[in-house]
Amino acid sequence: MMWETLYKYLDTQCATIADLLPAIGKKAAPDHVHKLRTSIKRARACLTLIKQFSGKQFKGKRYAKLLKILQQVAGALRDLQLQQESLGQYTQKSPQQYRFFKALLKDHARQAKEHAQATTQAFPPTFIKKLRKQPAQLPHLSHKQLSKHLQEQYAAIAIPAGHIAAEKWHDLRKEIKRLYYQLEILQPLFEGSAALPVMLQFTGEAGSRLGSWHDLLALQQFIRNSMQLMRSEQIALPRGIDGLLKQLVADTQQQLQHSREWIKQKPVVQWAE
Repeated sequence: MMWETLYKYLDTQCATIADLLPAIGKKAAPDHVHKLRTSIKRARACLTLIKQFSGKQFKGKRYAKLLKILQQVAGALRDLQLQQESLGQYTQKSPQQYRFFKALLKDHARQAKEHAQATTQAFPPTFIKKLRKQPAQLPHLSHKQLSKHLQEQYAAIAIPAGHIAAEKWHDLRKEIKRLYYQLEILQPLFEGSAALPVMLQFTGEAGSRLGSWHDLLALQQFIRNSMQLMRSEQIALPRGIDGLLKQLVADTQQQLQHSREWIKQKPVVQWAE
């Protein structure tokens, strides 16, 4: 049952990736890029699960590396697409004042799109077929072993200690998202479990809140970098830019606080023996 569950999940993600790669190579529409990145994350979470349980028997390092490369280029493009959407919302009252920022961001997105398209077109056609065979290497594991793994990962979720740099929050976000996908993968094996839905709901919301914070932080950094570029080129900054940046900083901090509050309230779960 364990093998069949992993195979079915990974096969579904591989099918989505295989269907979307040609679409990314031609147009790279935002919804396609989003779906591709999400399926890659799910496939990588599945491979991570296989690696954790199979140890030295794991033969998928090459596939994991290729997926990471693909996620990086798709992720970079998707982040810029989201920044374009957010910038449009923040500047909708005075769009012409911020045309330099929009043009610069559009050019960044164009370059990221070309990079993503070149990468997807260069991907070996046999990659997906070979990736689908990975779960066959996984030894049998009991429900007790699997639930113990999930409980340990869940228990490790905590607000970083000491001075919390943005990188630490980002790392926490990735850990939470990976656990969310692994809970999703193993859910069919724990039908009737009261704990798993609670963990899924918590990690899903935590990942979403931290994702929104990260998107705002990225836009904030883009605005700062663009202002620095404009000053160096002696280009006049748009009127109201300080107010926009102040609002963006406040929204970023508020979203991080929402994330912190949610994680502080992490539910205690009890698994039935």
